[in-house]
Amino acid sequence: MKKLLLTTITAAGLVLSGQAAATPFYLDLSDDGMVNPVGEIDQLDLSYVSNTEVDTATGSLVTRAGISLIGYTFGGVTAPAYTDLEDLVTESGGETNTFTSTPNFPGAGLDVTGPSWTKLTFDLYLEGTLTPTVGVDYTSGYLDIYSFDAFDYGAGATQVMTTELFAGGINPGEQVVQSLVTSTSITAAGQDMFFFGDGVTFQSFEDYISATLVDIILEASQTVSVLELEQNIANSTITNGTTVLVSDDHNAGVEFRVPAPATIALFGLGLLGLAGSTRKRRS
Repeated sequence: MKKLLLTTITAAGLVLSGQAAATPFYLDLSDDGMVNPVGEIDQLDLSYVSNTEVDTATGSLVTRAGISLIGYTFGGVTAPAYTDLEDLVTESGGETNTFTSTPNFPGAGLDVTGPSWTKLTFDLYLEGTLTPTVGVDYTSGYLDIYSFDAFDYGAGATQVMTTELFAGGINPGEQVVQSLVTSTSITAAGQDMFFFGDGVTFQSFEDYISATLVDIILEASQTVSVLELEQNIANSTITNGTTVLVSDDHNAGVEFRVPAPATIALFGLGLLGLAGSTRKRRS
């Protein structure tokens, strides 16, 4: 099973100088109208299945995972990958296509009022070109985060964060994908859901971006070689003309990164006092 590491780093303006440090964050998935998360989270974890269509004549490829696979069929050759949201998030006993966390203790993603049945899933779509023995260059795509009610799958999933790819590909040793999280990326439903903080005061991701003028970059890296991808393509038995379908399992982790600690103190956490009394806008 290949490992896909999804991490987030930040960029001040268009370019980030120096290194970005992985920063613990908080999730508040309840609807009590207050900002009161408990449980510092190092990363979100995700097990999922991806489907990649590769045109062996041109090298063009499309990768889908998560919500993009609901109702998806390959050229009428295959049955739908998933029939609906419940099918997607309850596969393998609910351990696939739904985010957990590290550390995965009961308090993570909850708040002081108790547990929430709001869970998080995702949608991944990438387009690119494979150059044999060289690598893959991604030209467009996104990785979005959705919420859903684990007691009401029929209500569907709601987009809480959207990103747009600006760079990425597969080199001889790893896959790297970078997507921007900007001031317009957090949807109305995602307001006051993701936070940076110190356990006492908190600043939402949207407020952090607004206060610092720093976009968040979603960077994905995968320990898979071009040779391995080409072997999977050669071994695929599902074809439609010159296009083949490659399906694989992955384990993912999502980290949120901000600039070095001194920069955080100056531009980010130093403003948390302004956010301590923020009222949640989600309903």
